[in-house]
Amino acid sequence: MKKSFIYALLCAIALTGTTIFSSCSSSEDTADVNPNYNPETNEVVTQFVFNVASGNTSTTRQSEDATQASSTFTAEKFRGIDHSYIMCFNQGTDGQSLSAPATATKSFDMSRVVTPGTLSNDQSRRVLEMSLPLNTNTMLFYGRAIQTEDNTTGFNTYGHLDDYTVTDNLDNVNFQLGRRLTEANKTKFQEIQQLLAAILSCIINTNRGETEVADTDVPADGIKPYGFALPPTLKPNMTWAAYNSTTSPVDGGELRPLEIKLKNAYKELTTVQEDELRNASGYALKETIKHLWSIINSVRCAEPTNQQEALAKYMAHLIHTELSKYFTTTTLPNNGGSVTGVSIKAASDLITALASDTYWPNSGGTKPSTFPNISLTSSTDMGRFPEQFDLPQGATHIKFDNTKKTFYYAEDFNSSAVGGGTFTVDDYYYPAELCYFGNSPVRVSATEHVVIDYPESVTKWNTEYVSTNPTNYWTSDWSVGHVQSSTRSVAMKNDINYGTSLLKTTISYNVGVLKDNNHAIQDRDYNVNEEDKSIPVTDTSFKLVGVLVGDQWPKVGWNFLPKTTDTDANYRKGYIYDNQITGNGAIPASTSAASTPNYTLVFDNYVSGETQPKVYVALELQNNTGVDFFGKDNLITNGSHFYLIGELDPSTKTGPAKPTYHALPPYDATNSTDATKTIPRVFIQDHMTTANFKIGVNSLKYAYLTVPDLRSSSVTLGLSVDLNWSTGIFFENVILGQ
Repeated sequence: MKKSFIYALLCAIALTGTTIFSSCSSSEDTADVNPNYNPETNEVVTQFVFNVASGNTSTTRQSEDATQASSTFTAEKFRGIDHSYIMCFNQGTDGQSLSAPATATKSFDMSRVVTPGTLSNDQSRRVLEMSLPLNTNTMLFYGRAIQTEDNTTGFNTYGHLDDYTVTDNLDNVNFQLGRRLTEANKTKFQEIQQLLAAILSCIINTNRGETEVADTDVPADGIKPYGFALPPTLKPNMTWAAYNSTTSPVDGGELRPLEIKLKNAYKELTTVQEDELRNASGYALKETIKHLWSIINSVRCAEPTNQQEALAKYMAHLIHTELSKYFTTTTLPNNGGSVTGVSIKAASDLITALASDTYWPNSGGTKPSTFPNISLTSSTDMGRFPEQFDLPQGATHIKFDNTKKTFYYAEDFNSSAVGGGTFTVDDYYYPAELCYFGNSPVRVSATEHVVIDYPESVTKWNTEYVSTNPTNYWTSDWSVGHVQSSTRSVAMKNDINYGTSLLKTTISYNVGVLKDNNHAIQDRDYNVNEEDKSIPVTDTSFKLVGVLVGDQWPKVGWNFLPKTTDTDANYRKGYIYDNQITGNGAIPASTSAASTPNYTLVFDNYVSGETQPKVYVALELQNNTGVDFFGKDNLITNGSHFYLIGELDPSTKTGPAKPTYHALPPYDATNSTDATKTIPRVFIQDHMTTANFKIGVNSLKYAYLTVPDLRSSSVTLGLSVDLNWSTGIFFENVILGQ
């Protein structure tokens, strides 16, 4: 059954003669001459009329504003139609839709054909004058819903196209999704990545130098002294990386407890699994530094029991000093407690501190603080990176080069988890705009019809004349044909529908208690057998903050199907990112209720001559459980965003029935290919695809975009000394000499 757009504005177009006329094309032609026929241009002056009707389903904010998916259709919810075009074609054979690109015999740029708030069920007509070429037997209609008055804002809500080009030569018609990271912002985006990576590289390359430390020296007021002298001869220029070993960097012996903390922190921070997508957003960096700083603070405030631990304490002091250059904290306890309230300093302060940082590795190349465009980042809120570019937190991630001892942001990465192929930050697009499309043969009549004669709804428009029916919406003088000199009224036979497709998304729980991936992570990293963490869900445990739709070709042609052969490498298949989520993204803690439906405008993803592709949808969720848990590769901290992937496989489905009065791609001339069913693919033009996602008991084990688990590195062995003797064995009546 057809899942047409909720609130489908199935538009029907009519072209009607304005005055009575007749034509005498031969001695046997008794028709009156038509005064509106111009023999010099071979055109007939007509009126253009279209009718709008609505469908039904549930109402949401996003739907009303962007997709017009609402249970009630009122003029206030109608967004209007602009950038509209009417195109005429002569195919030689009557009664056919257009099946291949051609050049129009004439086109009409109608501009803003209907203003917002002017059409409803009761007021659905709009009439325009135009002249149609003789022999016109097929017509196309293009239009787009009105964005805003200046068409420069509201992209998040309404979707956005970078290109909307309609030309007489249909080979050159082009509709192109809006890229989220514009060329104007790309340099700034890359400078921010390089700056943040450089900061982490300096931190990880902290080294002692040849400073002498006395046993009475202290790293800060209120902190106990080192207790052991650290002369320059004791491992000068030793780096933090030296602790990433099985033995002490001081004497080659067994690692002491404070040394183990430095080792574990370094290892966790720099060990990125081969396929891990390590989150490198501003929020993720703050979470990582918060855990790291807590470990470093516990070592910095400890009381060493030997020279090896004293040197570890001093190294922790240096790392702490380095962290303080780039980050601030609201809580820094001198008793070795946890650091809280971490934030990244202003970008201008980061640039200044980096310029004089002596820990920049020789293998790191040019220091980013000297880059010619680094000043572009000076006013950036680093904590919101990359969200200030209207990108998801997962749009950027970080790697570590163990040879160069530097961090770097990956330019591209393997997206095998979400459909395969190489993926970059350039491959995120806005949702499509609400576009209209009509492809239809025409009805013609030698009788003049006034506006009130035409069917006023889609149901009536699509009801054919029957001689035995006393109430006909079309009269017997109408026939499917072509424009002649005697033609007085013309109507498009098929409805106008949406050129775009729609994804309806809901998410719910399958169970009330979820399991994380703790067992697998502990076994992988420490060969320790632990149980998975159990996470009971509540109404606020997780929040849906974004929907990422894969397998989207950003360019479509005259028929709104992908231009898969386009040679522009700058626009390749990628993701639509929809962050305008309805219902505040709440997911009820119930196995029988789901989130408020969210609607995302996409393009039809039919691919000619191929097995129709699977589509992977990534749901961007926020962890509000109050606890950290383990995802696929690492830690999902409380408050952070993570991603769960769903697969939509069209091979398991049957395509919906083809409508009689609506041509659907892939087109053939008579709309008869696969006459009863469309070719099944995930997204079909003018149809709504529904995906009801479930979070199962083991779903969190596959959560992507993580931070390193530095928490276990801060575990300290606590010792308590009891000065009272405990009672031992009591010997009584022991006789001497026996």
